[in-house]
This record gives sequence, C-alpha cells and structure tokens, in this order.
Amino acid sequence: MNNKASASALARATAGITIAVAAISAQAQFVPPAGYSGNGSRPGVAVPSDPRAPSLARIPDAAVSNVFRVDPTYKRGLAVGRAKVVGAFAIAETSKAHVVAAWSPGFLPVTISLSDGRCYVLQADYEGGTLSNGRMSKAGCEGPRKFYEPAVPPPPPGHSLRFIGAAWGYGAWVDDRAKVTIVTAPGATTFKPLFTARMASSTIMAMNSPDSPGGNVTLVGKIKGRLTVVTLEVGY
Repeated sequence: MNNKASASALARATAGITIAVAAISAQAQFVPPAGYSGNGSRPGVAVPSDPRAPSLARIPDAAVSNVFRVDPTYKRGLAVGRAKVVGAFAIAETSKAHVVAAWSPGFLPVTISLSDGRCYVLQADYEGGTLSNGRMSKAGCEGPRKFYEPAVPPPPPGHSLRFIGAAWGYGAWVDDRAKVTIVTAPGATTFKPLFTARMASSTIMAMNSPDSPGGNVTLVGKIKGRLTVVTLEVGY
C-alpha cells in the first residue's frame, strides 16, 4: 500500500473511532451499575414474576412533569438549569406493607425496603428518552453501601427545611408544611436551588455524566398520596 492510500485509510479509521466515542459519551449518563438496558420495545411495566411483590404502575412522564420546576434564578456562569422527567413508577402500599426506606448506588436500580421486612429492587430499561419495562424482584435487605459525600451548603437561617440526603453532590431538602422538595446542584458553594418538586420526598439518588454538567436524579416520595419513584434527566 502506498503512502497516500495508507494516510487515507488512517483518516477513515480515525473518523470512525471519533464518531463511535462520541456516540458512547452521549449515552454515558444513562448507564447505572445494573438493571438497565435499552434493547427493543418495552411496555411500561413487565409482567410480574413474583405475585407477592408490591403492585407497580408506570405513570406517564407528562402526567408528572408539572410537579417539577427549574428555579428561574439558577445560573452557573452562562449555563441555566434543566430538569426533564424520564420515568415515573407508582408502588402500591398497604397497611401491612409500606415503604420505609429506599437506596441505590446510582439513580437505578432502586432497592425498596418494606415495613414487613421484605426488600425488592426496582429495575427499568431506557429507550427513546424514557424508562420502560419496570419490574420488581426480591432482593436482600443489607441496606445501602456507604459512599463519601461532600458536605452541601445549607439553606440560610430562618428556612424551615429538613435535609433528607445528598447523592453525587446533589442535595435535597423538604419543606414539610408545603410538601415541596428542593434540590441543589453539585459544586455549589452557597445554597442555590436547581429545581423544586411538589412532592414530599424521603430519598434522593443520582449519578452524574462523566463528561458534562448533568446526569440523572431519582426521588422517592409521595405525589398526590401515591408512593412514587421519579427519575429526571438534569443539567446544571
């Protein structure tokens, strides 16, 4: 092969690799540790494999989108905040089995601990910008693994907000009287709300993109009285 042909082949190969890397990076924030794929068309929820598992229902994204509101005053340099619902699941609770805790190493899968001592893991697939094929399977109740979380800036004095947790730098506070959750972005040095949710959340979980200021946040809490697990794609 002459030098010109070799150079041409190398250029084509380099371009192909660049395109492939760009495609992988574009999807990176949607890849949690486990329980998540995007192969084929999927229903909102899968056929239950465990008859004793809590009933699971897929809530249309549009039905809960108005629950979330990006704070219009949020700025990070020239960047503004964004938050879009990509999945919402309602978990049926009973007087004998209600959710007492939830955790995840990322934003999915989510382990749900019930008051009767059982634990289930909520998994879902990502396809076409939304979560589908939600399913609950029996899991151990070992509790969440401990990860280092840097301190997040507290709200100013005089605000009756209850801190519920931090994940991947995101902080979450609840106004119990108003039943509103406030989420702050990673890297903030002062209390600066990124978005609010008209829900009384109990837990926040998250995972950031490795190459852009954004990621996915999952909140667990009550929306209109229903225990709901909501995942959002956010940017800050």
